[in-house]
Amino acid sequence: MEFKKLLPYLEVLAAFLGAVLIIFLIFDNWILPSIVKDRKIVKVPNVVGMPSNTAINLLNENGLDYTIVSQQYNETYPKDYVIKQIPAPGTKVKESRQVLLTLSKGKENTSAPNVIGQYESYARSIISNAELNVGNITYLKNDSVPKGIVISQNPPPNSSIALNGYIDLVISEGAEEKVIVPDLTGKSLNDAENILTDIGLKVGDVSYIKNETFLPNTIVRQSPLPGENVIKGAAVNLVISR
Repeated sequence: MEFKKLLPYLEVLAAFLGAVLIIFLIFDNWILPSIVKDRKIVKVPNVVGMPSNTAINLLNENGLDYTIVSQQYNETYPKDYVIKQIPAPGTKVKESRQVLLTLSKGKENTSAPNVIGQYESYARSIISNAELNVGNITYLKNDSVPKGIVISQNPPPNSSIALNGYIDLVISEGAEEKVIVPDLTGKSLNDAENILTDIGLKVGDVSYIKNETFLPNTIVRQSPLPGENVIKGAAVNLVISR
């Protein structure tokens, strides 16, 4: 029922569009050629991918005019580069014919979301939902930020970034694990190495001195001292009697 009511309006609209099309065809095929019949034929150069000023100069050199009809965001071409032209390159036209140009507005920009303080998985989701990508990820030990939490990002939150651009993240590995340095005094180098390896430490610099108190080839001094808290993986320097 509703369609029947709209039918007269649709018929009028179709008739109007048909009349416009007929007028355009008459102008393009008869009136325009008669206006430009004395102008020489030239071939439209390819200006796609050129900066607009270079493209305009080339069109002018070929006796053609131009009109910039629109500007669009484009992932391929920088701002103010030609991304589309009508007529197509190679088309033969009369001199002074207008070439319609569409220019690039460059990559569409958006605002970088703030993912600092978020867990890595949630940060990834936020970045993806903003039509952006996760870039380089760096993992760092941090005593104040829990493991898996984003410490920083680049570009910073709320800064301008191209759509589909990349955000680099620095993520906490948590606090560095610490161990207590054992007392190695009087131990052999081999025994000391085994003890340190078992708790996640290693032997550092080894030096020798004459000492009448300790048996030969036993540890006289060490650094760090026994009882100190050190980061797991640290080296313990040893002084051994000769």
